Amino acid sequence: MIDRSYVTPETDDGVVSKVFSQAGARCQIEARIPLKRHFLEMVRGRESEIVFAARSRLARLGIDVVADNGLTFDGDVAVVRASIECVLPRYGIAEFLPDIVVPGLRIGRLVFCPEDRRLSSEQILEQVRKGALQLPARFSIDDAGSFTVQPHRKVYELSRPLTRDDAISIVAAHDGRALLNRLQIPKEVENILLEPGTGVITSCSMFLHRHYVVLDREANRLGRHLQATVLDPVTTRGTRVFLEFTNDSNTTIVNPSVTAHVYDAVATTPQPRVFPVRLPKGLAEEHRPRRTFEIVRELFDRLEDGGERGSYFERLVAVVEDWDAVARGELPTRVWRGPGARQTDIDSLRATRDYSSTERVEFGTKILDELAAGTGATVLLGYFPNLVEHLHLCQAGVDRRIARIVFRRASYEHGPFLSAKDQSRLADYASIGLEVSWCNDAWGHLSTHVFRGLRGYFVEPHKQHRFERALVIAIYGSTRPLSDDEAARLRGLLTGLRRLFGDNLAILTGGGPGAMQQAADIAHELGLLVGANYIETVDQATNKSADFYQCFQDISRHNRQRWFEIASFQIFCTGGLGTLEEIGLTLTDMKLGVIERSPLVFFGSHSGTAYWRDLVRQFETMVADGRAPDWVLHNVLLTDDPKDVPPFYKRVLELG
Repeated sequence: MIDRSYVTPETDDGVVSKVFSQAGARCQIEARIPLKRHFLEMVRGRESEIVFAARSRLARLGIDVVADNGLTFDGDVAVVRASIECVLPRYGIAEFLPDIVVPGLRIGRLVFCPEDRRLSSEQILEQVRKGALQLPARFSIDDAGSFTVQPHRKVYELSRPLTRDDAISIVAAHDGRALLNRLQIPKEVENILLEPGTGVITSCSMFLHRHYVVLDREANRLGRHLQATVLDPVTTRGTRVFLEFTNDSNTTIVNPSVTAHVYDAVATTPQPRVFPVRLPKGLAEEHRPRRTFEIVRELFDRLEDGGERGSYFERLVAVVEDWDAVARGELPTRVWRGPGARQTDIDSLRATRDYSSTERVEFGTKILDELAAGTGATVLLGYFPNLVEHLHLCQAGVDRRIARIVFRRASYEHGPFLSAKDQSRLADYASIGLEVSWCNDAWGHLSTHVFRGLRGYFVEPHKQHRFERALVIAIYGSTRPLSDDEAARLRGLLTGLRRLFGDNLAILTGGGPGAMQQAADIAHELGLLVGANYIETVDQATNKSADFYQCFQDISRHNRQRWFEIASFQIFCTGGLGTLEEIGLTLTDMKLGVIERSPLVFFGSHSGTAYWRDLVRQFETMVADGRAPDWVLHNVLLTDDPKDVPPFYKRVLELG
């Protein structure tokens, strides 16, 4: 499988530079959008094919950003003048507009939409047939390749009135979208009524893997779409692709729709990320990750030799400034190995600091003070850092004295499993630009911590691009193995999903034996990526077959469920109490808006009947008594036939 990424030819977001006037629910602004060299070279002479696309979270608040009078260019910056207007009165955003629209607000980006990359109607239908593109149900296409998007019969209302702080957080905070997802809830309607002079927020289902879609806000009399008009590959994957309409006419519009065009995204073959150890050019690519791990492991072995191996009291801290020297077998120039290490041991490792008995140093990260700002060194740690070490590392990262952390052991007491505090520390390192790698002896590789959305996983660098763009399906099940017939049905299920969504799939399990191991083996045989959320429990060993993974201590069991949020769909195979708990957590997350309301498949049988039959009957009772929402039943499939699943997905997702 050729590893390619598909990206929209676009700029980064521009920001408001000036606010000219503000009157009620409307204002005029100037925005400056940075242009990278490759974008300038791509669009030179074709500026008429550039589209301005507003940020989606602004549109979801009913804020329309309309560019006025084209673009002007100031060197490597595009200058856009735009009108900003609140078109959804019932959201009450207009009164907060002066506090929202200020210099520095991220406003939108420019997208290159060349005619020669636009798909014809025949090409669109072929991509849909191959599973490379999934469009909303009831779509229609004209002979020019323009297709009509029919939204879900639902509108999005607020669970409570927005405050000024809510509005500012949503548009400005890094995780503002998560707050909006919790507050903006869907309401099923028989028809969407769009009154004159008002707006509405609705949605559709769409999956873009290798394409981007541009909505035509002016072409349809059935409502005008707001300026958030570009849907990107990778990010546009789900049941909650938002559409925002306003009605400029004098008559009521029933069931607004929008026309759109599909464009080929730019295919790139990303260079595999590598750890900065220079290896011989003649070494085959498939052997380079293993050799890099061996070099780093050997370095740890040499630095820890002579100490009490595995003792937290003799924990290692070392600073490496020259990785070429590491490849040549040289030792770091700064090394600390615990407050109880003998001075002769430290001298033998050429430590630059004299830790005498009059200056007892408990935390070896103190040696980072000796580095000059901007050094960009790498820190080797025998153990994942504790609180004091974490503070030293963060300060050194802010000053760019260090650029990378490599640790060997996750925990002294818990082996390869990290605590909830450790997960927070990993997020801190990412926020200040520190790369974190794990020299993982148990797995036999060197992995790098990579975020996908709000959740970070350890991934071998050469698999990072696949991890970042894959459509993830969570599979839950028992630690007991499936029978041969059950395993064959699971294979049929994954094969059918691969046919529906294409080969850009990954599965995510709990990383245990039994059904989870069998699902991982089947996925690898089908060429899919495999992930795992490992948990420290007395009744579950961890398999070592995951391409991306995270490890959780037993007291972090519920926190671990948050890491399943990267999955678009959930499949529950035959399981026990642990699986039952995960079902409850998943449904609760959907109810609270933490994750999307996606199709839920209960897969498997027992003694000739559906394994989860009684649980689904309980759902029916809960809905009948008003103790659970109706959508629970609409989103559930109870089956052991893999052929039932793809059409169920298409029906619930409303895909064509």
